[in-house]
Amino acid sequence: MKKIFLLAVAGGLAGTAVAAPEFECDRSPLLVKNVDFWTPNARDPRRDVLIVDGRIQEIADAGTLKPPAGARILQGEGQLMLPGLVDMHAHFVFPLPVALGDRKADATADALTFGRQMLASGVTSARVHLESIERATLLKELAHDECAPMPRLQLGGPAFIPGTGMGDEYPVWDVANVEDAVAKVRRGADLGFQWIAIHDTQKFPEDARSAIVETARQLGIRILASGYKLAEFEAALKIAPDTLDYLEVSGTPEYPAALLEAARAQKQLTWVARIGIHDRYRAYQEESALIDAPINYEFYDAATANLLRQAVHKWIGDRESEHSKRMDEAYPTMHRKFQQALASGVTLAMGTDVGSPGQFHRDAIWWEFNSWVKLGASVDAAVIANLNGAKALYGAEADGLRVGARADFVLCPADTLRKRPIDGRGCQGYRSGLTAAGIVAQPRQSRR
Repeated sequence: MKKIFLLAVAGGLAGTAVAAPEFECDRSPLLVKNVDFWTPNARDPRRDVLIVDGRIQEIADAGTLKPPAGARILQGEGQLMLPGLVDMHAHFVFPLPVALGDRKADATADALTFGRQMLASGVTSARVHLESIERATLLKELAHDECAPMPRLQLGGPAFIPGTGMGDEYPVWDVANVEDAVAKVRRGADLGFQWIAIHDTQKFPEDARSAIVETARQLGIRILASGYKLAEFEAALKIAPDTLDYLEVSGTPEYPAALLEAARAQKQLTWVARIGIHDRYRAYQEESALIDAPINYEFYDAATANLLRQAVHKWIGDRESEHSKRMDEAYPTMHRKFQQALASGVTLAMGTDVGSPGQFHRDAIWWEFNSWVKLGASVDAAVIANLNGAKALYGAEADGLRVGARADFVLCPADTLRKRPIDGRGCQGYRSGLTAAGIVAQPRQSRR
């Protein structure tokens, strides 16, 4: 499955990168009035929230805050304010390779389409890996702009995968020797990437593996390790990664207790145990009309949307493909493994694997939410998993919505989290309290 996905990532690259554009947006103060406010233990109803310079300046009882001159006013009545959602495992590529026909590939425009879909879903931060050097650099430049209509991003660049043997133009790196390993990690650091990703850890020569890990630690780069198979999971723990990504996808019924105990002993570890992608894929297999949902193609031009729709139908409809067979083999075990992760005592964070086959960027985070809740997590635990992701990205200060915190938040209809399944289509993400053209319906805003 991993080989197939790597081909899909490489095939889904959207053209040659160009210089990132600059964006304009209204940076004036924002007062959100009379909104219900999420906290880890309760809902704090009827609050006013004042945002200045991208940070929460004050939280008070509804009707008590006076907006500064020139402030934007956002009426929050009937809305719930959540911390910005965090996708810890994302890919900025089409969710299947798309033959664009006469349409000229445009890396910037396509990245912004993916970003708009995520921000519209409530995702205000994401971690991206499996990107070529050129595209990762473009994404870094795009997301650095606070007005960009996309989540803020942390980057991992190409993933270290033994046996790939590909160059900088691809989203994967092998290493020839220790010197090559050190040079590639340093290159990522020089480009400002915050993470490295390492897959099939056990297959690297010990000296090369040690060089990758030790150089990353020396340079302050954090490590994402894949736990796609049991052997990979076990080997990943030996390098003490910052995050362990995936649930194990073989037909093995469950995780061995000793392996979970070893993970629990690593206090630095955050487990990105994505599950929603499996439920979404199975739902599409069983009811292919779901693929046609207009929300999946929001912000795409009509021609590209049509090509993508056809590609996803063809891919998921082929139950005899290697990918489908492996998804089908894994699916009966995935729920049990996720429930083991929930009970493991390891810190969990959300990741969706958007950009994987059939995993549209729009609404992926809510498929993840629904899978978590269906399998026994409380809604608050699912929200807290997003805070855990924020802490993995930004440190302990990323502890939710509080005075002084960065104003990354989501507004949802007040009853959104009480419904089953959770329907996040009415939610909207705000990055630093800013709104972006093409994302937010403007009639809800007024000017004082």
